[in-house]
Amino acid sequence: MKRLFLLAASSVLLTACGASETADTSPQLETASTSAPVSEAAAPPENAEAPQTDGGYSSSIILTDPDGINQLTWEDLMPAGEEAVLAQLYEEYFTNLEQNMRAGQQLLKDADTTSGAIDITALISEGSAGDTMDQVGTFNVVEDLNGLDIRLPGYVVPLDFNSDNEYDEFLLVPYFGACLHTPPPPPNQIVYVKSSPAVKVESIYDPVWVEGTMKTGRFDTDTANSAYELSLSNLEIYEY
Repeated sequence: MKRLFLLAASSVLLTACGASETADTSPQLETASTSAPVSEAAAPPENAEAPQTDGGYSSSIILTDPDGINQLTWEDLMPAGEEAVLAQLYEEYFTNLEQNMRAGQQLLKDADTTSGAIDITALISEGSAGDTMDQVGTFNVVEDLNGLDIRLPGYVVPLDFNSDNEYDEFLLVPYFGACLHTPPPPPNQIVYVKSSPAVKVESIYDPVWVEGTMKTGRFDTDTANSAYELSLSNLEIYEY
């Protein structure tokens, strides 16, 4: 699943920006401009094979301390059959992307034979309609996680940078650069975190552990949309 996310993210980045590098990831973690509307599907294809689950989510969920905090991996946030759904959505997305690229190339070709009135750069200039990184995925969730006290590793994406590096809300994502340098992960691979009081994050380049109570739903931000919300009770640096 992690390879699928990284491949999709890096492919869009290379296409949109012409860059030669992919997003950095942390192999120790169990992982996966403003976002465009989410492309989503309601249910898996009829022939999709549902992964083996225990109670609706992966058996990798374990109790980590006497307080009953459940340690999760990002795969635990994916409901049964979601991998097949996501694979189908990415296939459709890249098919449409390729078609749009060909249309743009034809537009450039046609412009060469005219007076040059068509300015193709206007279509992809910063802030234009073409300057987007689409979020592909669904809001399908593991309902058994609703109300659960959990512990999850990931990277912080601030929703509003400040000089004190203190945040009362941010996104937690599976790999570094998500939502900042690459298209956002699917909504069910992003956790919208709320903290009261605000929590200090020394560096967004370092992975962290977050702990708190999980809530399922739909949580929209200008950066990306999430299918999970976490009321933060503790944040600490991820130790390698």
